[in-house]
This record gives sequence, structure tokens and C-alpha cells, in this order.
Amino acid sequence: MMTILRRHDSRFEKTGANIEPALLALSNRYVAEHPAEPYVYRAFNREGIQRAEDFRYRFNLDERFPNARTGQHSYAWGKVWSDAADMELNWSVTAFCPMEIFVNGISVFRSLPHEENERLTKGCRAVLGHGWNDVVLKFTKTLAGFGGAFGTSNTKWVIYHSVISSNERDGQEGWLYSEPLQQPLPMDQLPRAGQSERGDKLKWHPKLEWQAAELSASPMTRLFGAAAARTGFAWTRFHHPIIAGSCRIKGLTASGVTIFIDGQKVYHSDQPGEFDVPVALTFGEHNLILKQKAMSEWGVEAAVWIDDRILPLSSPLAVNGGFGNWLYLGPFDEIHVPKIDQLTELYLPYEDGVLGTYWRMDAPGTWVRPYMEAPLFGKWNYPLGVTLYGLLEAGRTLGRDDLVQYVNAHVGQSTSWYTYMKWDQQQYGSPGILHPIAHIDSLDDCGSFGSVMLEAFKGNIQLPGAEPFAHEIGHYMAHVQERLHDGAFYREHPHGAHTIWADDLYMAVPFLCRYYQLTGEESYISDAANQFLLYKKYLFMPKTGLMSHVYDFKQNMATEVPWGRGNGWVLFSLSELLTVLPAEHPKRGELLGMFQTLSASYLAYQSEEGLWRQVMDDTDAYLETSCTAMFIYAYARGVRSGWLTEESIYTESAYLAWEGLTRHSIDAKGNLHGVCRGSGYSFSSYYYMYDLHTQLNDTHGIGIVLLAGVEMLRLQAWLQEKENQLMKI
Repeated sequence: MMTILRRHDSRFEKTGANIEPALLALSNRYVAEHPAEPYVYRAFNREGIQRAEDFRYRFNLDERFPNARTGQHSYAWGKVWSDAADMELNWSVTAFCPMEIFVNGISVFRSLPHEENERLTKGCRAVLGHGWNDVVLKFTKTLAGFGGAFGTSNTKWVIYHSVISSNERDGQEGWLYSEPLQQPLPMDQLPRAGQSERGDKLKWHPKLEWQAAELSASPMTRLFGAAAARTGFAWTRFHHPIIAGSCRIKGLTASGVTIFIDGQKVYHSDQPGEFDVPVALTFGEHNLILKQKAMSEWGVEAAVWIDDRILPLSSPLAVNGGFGNWLYLGPFDEIHVPKIDQLTELYLPYEDGVLGTYWRMDAPGTWVRPYMEAPLFGKWNYPLGVTLYGLLEAGRTLGRDDLVQYVNAHVGQSTSWYTYMKWDQQQYGSPGILHPIAHIDSLDDCGSFGSVMLEAFKGNIQLPGAEPFAHEIGHYMAHVQERLHDGAFYREHPHGAHTIWADDLYMAVPFLCRYYQLTGEESYISDAANQFLLYKKYLFMPKTGLMSHVYDFKQNMATEVPWGRGNGWVLFSLSELLTVLPAEHPKRGELLGMFQTLSASYLAYQSEEGLWRQVMDDTDAYLETSCTAMFIYAYARGVRSGWLTEESIYTESAYLAWEGLTRHSIDAKGNLHGVCRGSGYSFSSYYYMYDLHTQLNDTHGIGIVLLAGVEMLRLQAWLQEKENQLMKI
């Protein structure tokens, strides 16, 4: 149910229904709570347990221990972070053998025989404590199998990755897994965070250290093997402690070497031997990169000297669970050697003529990988699409370039890393970033965020990858997304299979409008226009003048529940379409009529408080924020654009609704209340009214409230200009 704000806590009590203070409070709070931050780098061992396409880890212990005997036990050990105490995490489990799961030493799941025999996928829940939580999986070998699958239960929203707990590899992504034991461990001897894996009674995999014979070779030989006439790189960083001082790079190379400081070449030799290179440097951090072309062998050693002391080196990236102070890249043949300025462009894999490559560490099988770990910044999902759209328009309207740049940074981080994500996915089964677009299977995955991507891209060349990615989304909508025989977008994916949702007009149409503007191809805007008329055929309810949330083709009927936000998506998206649709388009008149009909219908359901309800025609339903904001947006734009001729009625409605938001939904600190959480669908109103609760600061509502406020400011300016013109007559 909606939390009713106490009067003195509301935004209205501080600044009344004034629009700008409310927009500033909302946007400032959001950015402060979700600051721009890069992806997290973690070490990752290719020889360890990896995730498959469904983002769950595959413990293929039969393959790893083919000589294991029936009845033996193997343990997997990792940990997971929780920002809060008593946070519940849901996992998805498929047991190939008897399997038990322990969280912080407590058993939370044990498979049943029929689940193992039929390989059934089951849910598993655990309540986590604040901070790191140990997760231990126990597998017992049978004739039928040894292992299982374990991971997230929601691949689009909650992407789970395990972090290694041992002292030696603390912070790496993945799991340690033990060689089979004859006897199970007592509960009080299960591994716990902070424990060493050296000397432990369990022999852990994957391999931690190089063997003695490997240590006798150079790091590049260990990593790249014998690679005569091929090129590799080593990268480190050091702090120069003197202002406008000098240092010397000293070392020994087994073949030709080129030395770069901060991308500038300071030394080159084609011959093996010692080198001693004086370099004048400023105070602060500096990148040191060695480029070596192998002859009969690899090998280069280098140190940075000031007078008679050696400066400490550090890893050029903060890699959790990393080893050593150098990163390595290669080997490359002559035609694929990257340019020096490409080496620190970490959002792209490096072409090596085979599968591509990336930076790695001087440890067995250990590579650098980025992971999405911030709560929101850098994520790609549909509610964030409308959130960022609201921040972008608020920034433009209020002259807040910092908000515009924040949106550009978020969108740009997503678009620039897209190519790397696809490579990472091909290498490892599932990527650590940009999960919803790793397997686009719905309009939710691509349309909303794709739309704000194109809006931010207009005139902005600082969003690398945005345009080619837009073409991929355009191709998906035109040629891959499921449709009915009449062309209507249709859901076949597991979340609502064989249905049409009112939501999908927003998931598709704003992107199609902007893609039409990018390409000039009329087919995209015509597709958007047709979707509205098709969805009206399936979802419009003439008796109430409202739209049903869903049409279910399994039942061959609409649900006939007029969910508030579903109706909001329709009118909001229709206003987006009418803004772009050419005046001469043959469907414009019919679409304008649809906008006017729906707008008139919705007026009748506005509450005395100014807000609309979660189920629009049920007065027992709670007042809901996000649908209210969408009606404000559409009414304000409709009046200003001349689509709604009864200007005073719709203007009054929009002002009443905005005041209602400042009284009931926006508090003095810029928190947003009363937004329905993400939904499924039902034929029962009860589900929407009592199962779909509101969530504080839900991203389904923040952006659209900002957009509503922006449209109200534009309406105010339009009304003022109209009044000024009348005064001149």
C-alpha cells in the first residue's frame, strides 16, 4: 500500500507546488545516492568454475574428477556481499547428485532424490547478514552424477557472482572447489572467510601458484609460451615523488624492447641486454609499459630508480584478488599489434587474429574481468531508461549540465563496454556486465534504455558504440521480436508467455520514434503507429474507456484490469509518438483521436487528491505515483501541442495532479513514495491492489515524475507566452 506522507514531511510543506525545487530535490537525491562509478575489476581464473548462458555456475565435477568414487564428497567455497542485514537472496539450484547448501555455516537447502533424478530446478532462499557471507556447496558423488548448477533466480535483474574467500585469493570472482573426500566435513569445520587454503585439509582447485619449473621461466613465457617473432606488453604504475625531477628506468631484456611512460616512447632497442634510461618526470602517478618482440625467448625485467633507491610498483588497475604489480597482454602477430594509446582503452578486447584477448596476471589461468556491482550506476534495464530520460530532460531544462553529464556518463559506460561484453560472453559463457542485453529476448531488454541512449546521442559524439548498438536494437525490433500475424508485438518469453502487455507500447515506441529520427526510415515510425492501433484492438475496454493491462492468448481474452501504470505507459508513449509523427502520416488522425479519447476517459478517474489509482476504476485501490506522473506529462504536452482543445480542463487537471504529487509522493528530502513495484499480471484486481506494494525511490517512478515536472514547466512557459500575446492585442 502507498505510504501516506505526514504533512510536515512533504515537499509541499517546504516549497508548495513549485516545480523547480521538487525537480532539484528528486534529481539531487538520486545522483547523490548513485554516484558515477566504474565497473569493478576482479581477477578471474579460466580453469575454475564458470557461469553458463543462464548466468548460473556449472559445477561439472564429473568432468573435473573422472576417477571420483561413489559416495565421495566435494565442496565449493565462495562468498557474497550484502549491503544490509536481513537481506533475502534467492538462488536457482539444479542438483545432479545429492547437494546441500550452507550459508554462514547454516544449512539452507538440501536436494531430494526425485529432484536429483529428474534434474529439476528448485528455488533456494537465504537471509544474509550485512557484509560478506560465506556460501558453501556440498556435492556427493553417485553413479548418476556429480555436481550441479547454482546461481541467480532472476537473470535480468539480480545477477549473482561468487567471490573467493581464501586469504590467498580474496576478491577473485568464482569458487574454490575441493578434491573429493571420503568423509564429509563436520559442520563446524566448513570453510569460512579469512581461512588460508595453503595447508588446509582440503586440496583446493583451481591451481593457485606456478610450479617450480614454470617459475624458472619469465612471466611472458609462462603466460604466452614460446612465441618467436610475436609481441607482448607488460604494464605497471609507479608514483614519482619529486616535482619536476628525474628518474632512471633500468633493466635487462632477452630481446628487443620499447619503453613507454604515459604513452610516450622513451627508449627502444632491437637488441637484448641491459638498459639504463634517464627520464624527466612530474610529481605523481605514471604508467610504465614495456613492449617486447620475442626472439628465441621472452623476458624483460625493469625497475624505476631515483638516485640509489628503487621506487615501488603497483598494479595499474585496482584488481580485486589480483597478483603482483604487472599486467600482461599478448601475444600478437605483426598485423594485430595494438597501438600504444589503445592499451589503456579497457572497454574493448584486443584483436589477436584468433579469439581476441585481454589483460591477464602472472598466475595460472588468471585474467582481469570487469563486473557490475554498483546498485544502479552503469546498469542497463528498462526502468533506468526512463529514470535517465527524466534526469536528462531535467538537466537540459534547468540548465544543470552536471545532470546531463551524469546521464551521458551512465549511458556512455553502457555503450562503450558493449563490444567487450559480447567478447566476454563468448569467452566465458556469461558476462559480468550488461546482463540484460547479453541475451536480448524481449522489448524490455532493449527499448527503454535504447530510447534514452538515442536521446543522449543526439549531437553527442562522446557516446562510443551508441549508433551501432542502436542499429542492433532496430534490427531486433524489426526482424527478431515476436509478433502476431497482424504485426502486433507479442511476448513469448517466460515472463508472460503468449500475451500482449500495455507496457510494451513504452518498451518499443519511444525507441522506434528516435530510431526513425536517426535513420530517416519511415517504416519505423509507421510500425510505431500501427502498434497503437493494434494494441487498442486487443486492450481497449469501451465500457470504461480504459485499457486492460494484458491480453492473454492462452485464455483468448483480456484481463480487463485497468492497471494505472499500464494505462500511463499508453498515454505517455502516444504523446511521444504524436510529437514525432509527420503531420501528413495517414494514421495521424486516428492516433490523435485515440489520444483524445483516452485523455477524456482518464479525467473521470482522477481522485480528489489529484492522483490516479493503482487500479483506475476501483476507489479502494491506493493512489499511485507513476501513473499520475504519466497523465500529467501527457496532458501538459497535449495542451501545449494543441492536441487537447479543452485547454482549461486538462491544464487544471495537470496542476491538481502535480500538487497532489508534492503533497503525497515527494518528501522534503527528495525521496519518492507511492510507486508500484515492477509487476506481473493477473485477471484479479486483488493482485494489483494488495500484492503489488509500493517501493521507496523505485526507478519505475523517479524519471517519469521528473519528466512530468519538465512538461509542467514547459506548459507554464507556453501559457505565459499565450497570455503575453493576448495582452498585446
